[in-house]
Amino acid sequence: MRGWRSAFAFGSLWPMKTKVVLRWMLVALLIHTLTLSAAAQMQWGRNLEGRRTTLIAIGGGAVFDIDGEVQETTRPIEVVGGPTSGAPPEDYSWRELGFDQNFPTFGLTFEKMGHFMTLQSQFIMGSPTVSSVADRDYYIGVSSVTFDGVDYEYMVIPEGESFSGEIDLYALDLRTLFTPVSFGTPDTMTFTPWIHIGLYMFLADYEVDAGPARGVTQYENPPRDYVIGGRGSGRSGLIVPELGLGGEWGISLGERSAFYLQGYFAFLKLSTRTSLFGVQSRNEKNVSVDYQTIGARALLEIEIGQRADLVAGVEVKYMTGDAEVRAIDRDEEEILARREKFDKDVHFDLSNVLLFVGVRF
Repeated sequence: MRGWRSAFAFGSLWPMKTKVVLRWMLVALLIHTLTLSAAAQMQWGRNLEGRRTTLIAIGGGAVFDIDGEVQETTRPIEVVGGPTSGAPPEDYSWRELGFDQNFPTFGLTFEKMGHFMTLQSQFIMGSPTVSSVADRDYYIGVSSVTFDGVDYEYMVIPEGESFSGEIDLYALDLRTLFTPVSFGTPDTMTFTPWIHIGLYMFLADYEVDAGPARGVTQYENPPRDYVIGGRGSGRSGLIVPELGLGGEWGISLGERSAFYLQGYFAFLKLSTRTSLFGVQSRNEKNVSVDYQTIGARALLEIEIGQRADLVAGVEVKYMTGDAEVRAIDRDEEEILARREKFDKDVHFDLSNVLLFVGVRF
């Protein structure tokens, strides 16, 4: 459990069949719509005729079956022949930590449409809990754990001991959509393709309760002080930039209502430093990330007055990715002095659904 901080950057799994079905539905819809659009009326920018442009909505949903894994690989100091850590590399997973249940979420959605650029944002928060029994000694890095009035940065949950956790999760998804052209007419059908750039920001405040603190032990080489048991707290965050493609398909349901279906695919593949992602670490690392998001949003808009439409919708999102976290190349003397912990391979899956209702004006 030394990878607790890293694990909090990752989470969740959809069944493989669901992911594949969603992906091919989006591909089929895009091909079908482009075929129809080839002979349809085209204009520059998004067609906003008769449509209000600002959406504010609230909603609720759930995150399903959080899953992810952190695998320790090698420790730089051992590679150059320095002292060993006293323990072999280990693997950690969300399920091992007790994250094997769904949890509810609350969300706020905002959208401002323009002819050539649209801003979208979505804020999600949830408060999952965990409860499990340590199947080996879990050594955890935290921001603070207290014993005898002294604050420490490490705690250990002995094998066979029960523990629980409380987490406050916050996620903010920001996108800028560029819409160069659109097809069709608002009184029949419209299709607006886009490319987008975005940021996905994640923050977790957590507390780990392993019963009363009952002593201090030393672990690692050189030795560090670990509180046995106790209540530790910490914070973890992640910022992920992304590029994406998508589109909106609109169908008129009469003079006062319309249905819209949006689908998108976003990705990120790069090698950089952990600081780019907002990851706080005692030693900055090299990180290679391969990340993908597939999502779909359906909206029903009904005119309720001269200045506003009622909007009801649902959004489904699946996120998956892999990361390699490696120590920065340094000379042997600096490696021996820093005594960094293990490099890591990380895999994560995250999916959620959000139902929302709001107004467009």
